[in-house]
Amino acid sequence: MTLLALAPLAESLDMFIALAICYLPIIPFLILAYKASKSGSFQKESLGYPGGTKWVESKINLPFLKQGWFKFAIFWFVVASIFFWFFLWPDHHDVWFINE
Repeated sequence: MTLLALAPLAESLDMFIALAICYLPIIPFLILAYKASKSGSFQKESLGYPGGTKWVESKINLPFLKQGWFKFAIFWFVVASIFFWFFLWPDHHDVWFINE
């Protein structure tokens, strides 16, 4: 079964390429967020005077949902959704599907 069989009125694979470019890059970001959530973290430690801190390695893991990679994946999902649904999807009547 080809991808064109899923959308029988589609002229080409353009729609699937656009979906892949928009949404597939999220997967590596989620993988990196998972790895970061299992590898410890860095925390600020006070040096005892105002404004004096240093970063020290901690064995405490940050939760998956608080990782920067996860936040970036959510940001990418939102921006890709806006791009796809507001800029690419309206062209479906002109390019991707034939209305005979």
